[in-house]
Amino acid sequence: MTKSTASKTKTQSKTTTTANKAKITWLPKKTFELEFSIPWKQVKQAYDKVINDLTKTADLGGFRKGKAPKKVVEQSVDKSKLYGEVINQLLPISYAKSIKEHNLRPAINPKVQILKAEENQSWEFKVTSCELPQVKLGDYQKIVKGALVKEKIWTPEKGDPKKPTSDQPVSETQKLNQISKALIDEIKLDLPDLLIESERDRLLAKLLDQTQKLGITIEQYAASSQKTVDQIKQEHQKIAANSLKMELILQAISDDKKFKAEDKEIDKMIAASGDEKIKQQLSTPTERAYIGSVLKKRQAIDYLLSL
Repeated sequence: MTKSTASKTKTQSKTTTTANKAKITWLPKKTFELEFSIPWKQVKQAYDKVINDLTKTADLGGFRKGKAPKKVVEQSVDKSKLYGEVINQLLPISYAKSIKEHNLRPAINPKVQILKAEENQSWEFKVTSCELPQVKLGDYQKIVKGALVKEKIWTPEKGDPKKPTSDQPVSETQKLNQISKALIDEIKLDLPDLLIESERDRLLAKLLDQTQKLGITIEQYAASSQKTVDQIKQEHQKIAANSLKMELILQAISDDKKFKAEDKEIDKMIAASGDEKIKQQLSTPTERAYIGSVLKKRQAIDYLLSL
């Protein structure tokens, strides 16, 4: 299935099954479900390996470490935990294979549902994830210029009308906020719900970590802000959606303007970290690609500010 199939409909799903029984179902907003099975023989092989590895390190009473019989070790451990480890080993491989089969580009980690996991039978799974939406920029330069002109028009909250707003200095942050708001409002993006929820949960986890460091609960934090926990979640849902929209818009503008991050610029960013251990961590291809995306995003921001 090509990526274009995903955008054919927003009200109906489309299901496709390949020769190896992997099935994909497209849902609205570029969300997809994959269903696949893992043969029992493969499950059993992974299970035996888990038991063998555990036996080598098992420390059970009456036996020297690593010398307990395999059956004794197996009986001493909750079988559901053993099969959980089997799933942890097999699922990523099967998921990656299905992703490759259908030429998918998941934007987030999948939600996993076990459909069937019985001994002596194939195990069946359903995973749900999504791809990034297509960004149609339109005349974004006009949107940005219009937003900046609007900012110069006097309104009562801007103070004395006798003082021309054009003479009142506007900080880069204020200017960027005005640009961001206009782009988010005008450029329509059908963000997958899963994508927004994933970003919202990340932001909430960060907030929870901060409140724990302060020695207060999330409920106490909400009360101090005269809000409910649900209101906090709703606010972070909106923040997540807007930040994702702006991130995708900046990426699209960067592609439109063909901005590039030179190796020497990436090297400079890595060198600025100072710590040798951090430098090594940042020098991997994945980290270098991320740094490059940050640099291109900065170029896009600079471009918008120059309009």
